[in-house]
Amino acid sequence: EESETFLYQDETDLVQLAERTDEQGGQEEGTVENPAINIKYSLGKVLEPGDFIEVHGTYSADTSWFSANILDDSGNILFHLNPRPNWRKTVMNSKLGGWGSEVRCELPSLKSYEDFVMKIVLMDNFYKIYFNGKALSVTFPYRREISTAKDIIFWGGNNGFKWNTLILPGTDKAIQYTGMKEFKLKVDALKEGIVTKVAGKNLQEVKAYANSTEGSLDVLQWWLMKQIQDKAGFLDFSDETLNWILTNREALEMFMTSGDIQSNKYRKALKILGDLIQLDPAIKDEPLRLRLAVATAITHSTPVASMAVGRNTIDWKARYQTYMRWSEEDVLFSPFFEGTAWHLRYVVGSWQTEEEHIWARENTPEGYDNPSKIGGATHRMMSYKLKNDDGTSVHAGSPYYYYLPVSLKSMHEIGGVCGAISKFAAGMCHAYGVAAVPVGQPGHCAYIWYRGGNWVLGNDVSGWGSSNSHWGIQYTWMRQAYYFRVMNEAQKNLAGYRLSEKLRIASKLVNPEDRFEILEDATTECPYNFAVWLDLKGAINEPNLQKQTVQNALLPTVLKQREKEAQVSDIAKEKNATSQCFGADGMKSLLEQRGAVSCDTQIADFEIDFGKPSTIKEIKIHWIGWSMAVVYDVFALGEDGNYVLVRTHNDHRLVGWYNMWTYLDGWDMKTTKIKFELKKGAGREKHPYAIWRFIVMGVCHDFPGDVSKGKPVKENPGSSDPVTLVDGTNSTIWNGNSETSWFEINLKRICALDNIEFFWVDGAKPENVKVTYKVGSGQEAQKLGEDPFKKVPLSMDCGTTVRVEMFGGNAALKGVKACGVSYNVKEVLKAKVREAYSLKKDLYYVRMHLDKSINNMTYED
Repeated sequence: EESETFLYQDETDLVQLAERTDEQGGQEEGTVENPAINIKYSLGKVLEPGDFIEVHGTYSADTSWFSANILDDSGNILFHLNPRPNWRKTVMNSKLGGWGSEVRCELPSLKSYEDFVMKIVLMDNFYKIYFNGKALSVTFPYRREISTAKDIIFWGGNNGFKWNTLILPGTDKAIQYTGMKEFKLKVDALKEGIVTKVAGKNLQEVKAYANSTEGSLDVLQWWLMKQIQDKAGFLDFSDETLNWILTNREALEMFMTSGDIQSNKYRKALKILGDLIQLDPAIKDEPLRLRLAVATAITHSTPVASMAVGRNTIDWKARYQTYMRWSEEDVLFSPFFEGTAWHLRYVVGSWQTEEEHIWARENTPEGYDNPSKIGGATHRMMSYKLKNDDGTSVHAGSPYYYYLPVSLKSMHEIGGVCGAISKFAAGMCHAYGVAAVPVGQPGHCAYIWYRGGNWVLGNDVSGWGSSNSHWGIQYTWMRQAYYFRVMNEAQKNLAGYRLSEKLRIASKLVNPEDRFEILEDATTECPYNFAVWLDLKGAINEPNLQKQTVQNALLPTVLKQREKEAQVSDIAKEKNATSQCFGADGMKSLLEQRGAVSCDTQIADFEIDFGKPSTIKEIKIHWIGWSMAVVYDVFALGEDGNYVLVRTHNDHRLVGWYNMWTYLDGWDMKTTKIKFELKKGAGREKHPYAIWRFIVMGVCHDFPGDVSKGKPVKENPGSSDPVTLVDGTNSTIWNGNSETSWFEINLKRICALDNIEFFWVDGAKPENVKVTYKVGSGQEAQKLGEDPFKKVPLSMDCGTTVRVEMFGGNAALKGVKACGVSYNVKEVLKAKVREAYSLKKDLYYVRMHLDKSINNMTYED
């Protein structure tokens, strides 16, 4: 780019330039027809966010490059847009005295000798570029105030490339063309109104607003319009149907919480929904019709192609009308009537036609015409065939199906491989109004379908962890198929999910230091709103976030966690385990209840570390087949560090016949580890032991330690160095030097406090001691010490600061020790994730994703 200069070297060029400038002098207000290269065209106004510059042209793939440039009064290039077909790249830059650093992205998808429309849209802080309505994947930041822009100039373009029309910003024609200015005013007004309601407000005030009708409409309208504005679109507020959608709380909440809209085509989805309401006004009054209409609008905002004839798209009006008619004809199963709009998206998005669905119902095998079996009908109706009856390979494509449309009937009669089997299964489900989609696995195609309130895998070879949304299937958050299960959990608590999402959106307009508290509460309202967790990472990294705010927000989670830890539960779940025979990875999978383990030797052992002193109530082992231990010993680690025999095979109870359960009662001694020594198995020689589930029911106990050592201390004026109080030694002395003295320890974390212990200098005890403690900026609790004031019990109450006040006498201390259990913020957040996600074994991978995100937070206690 540094070599790009456009200087005229002789008088002839200068004369030609002057003549061309004169020819353009009489341009029509707002437009320039056939704009020439190397000519400055005045923008005609001071640019501001919301303005745009639109250029129409004819593309040629033979051109090497072309560019549009916005200049200031001094000739500096504020913005240089330079698609380069010969590089297959688009380059953006500025030249403010010299060329700046480049921003590169993909080349726009244009066809040779076809017309195109390029739009440069001025956003709040950056330029956003569209070609034929599709935005480039990157934007370009303002490097100088856009108000200094004066001209635009075009360079390059040859071999059939030409600029046809330039539409300038700020003119009547430009404003009438999009309505961007009026729309921007509306969006800005909504934003300002929300800010007055949430900025500087406490959590309960923000939450009350977000959960009110006024707040719901404000927040969701703003977020919806912002998505449209970001794509340089606008809305026509004179449209009565559109206004009904925007002002009806149920309709707007449903529209905005029924999953992501592909490519953010919100405007198109609104248009379809409006057209459906005009087609069927009863949508406004009947919940099922509204759910179906919203699902249809969102899904078909991106055209849905027919599988039978790929060049055809499904008619969304007919799709809505057909399913409504079938719902009245009583041919659809209960999931259609019970599902949310999000579920119905994966019905109305079917790749099959109405005729195919009718054929499917007419040919459903006996016993499969019910909601719990329909997903398996494909295995009765489809033949797995690599070649058709004439020997043509499935990889030949159309010839395999004899050039017939790839309909359900054709696949049934001719056969297919995994892709056909899975897509056939989805089509059969859709025929009865049951949600289903094909999913991709490595070298394979499976499918998921909605059964019994959850999504289940069919035609599976690799499991959920290796399943991704199939091409052409819309998804929310991320492409991995298990996010269907996450959204399904969110939809089960629709009120909580909707509030969580409104809090997430509202948090974008609160003071930055307040975002974390609001988003943390949003994870409580709906822990399955994955987007909230992602936003939380940015919020906790906010420089102005106060640690007290974090501590206040997380206290309820810590209290809930402590309450749960006091209850009998499976304390082996997700604990560390070692075994030479079963392997560490195998034991990890077993204790996480994700898989089974087996061993090929008669002598084997494994050890489980609970991490805390634990009381064992019962051990339960689910064996596979006959591969069970018939002779074994169980040991528990004692306080002296030695293992003690606590149970043998003679103590167990067996339940069942094949795939039996072994039950062992617990014991009184607390232990941190247990070890099993297997001595004889009933299984075959190859696998004497095979375990499907291993469960230890018990209670893990706190292991209080010194949580005050080395922590910051404040003290009353005139006292000696307070660091000596928490240095962990008794060789230094702190003097209060006052009849009334005090010190305060910042524990830096939420701590469950067992007691605070004092080490007084002989003869230097005060007459009275008061201990107060609190979490963050929360409510203080206090305990009065009793003579001789050596240890004040605190009952495992929580605190982040401990303050000690001493009255009467000149107190002197060798040291002080606050004993308890501390909670790291990241570990508390991960515990909250674990609480929600570990109960659903197929959400394990989502939990791992969130754990990684939390670990990457820069926050330090």
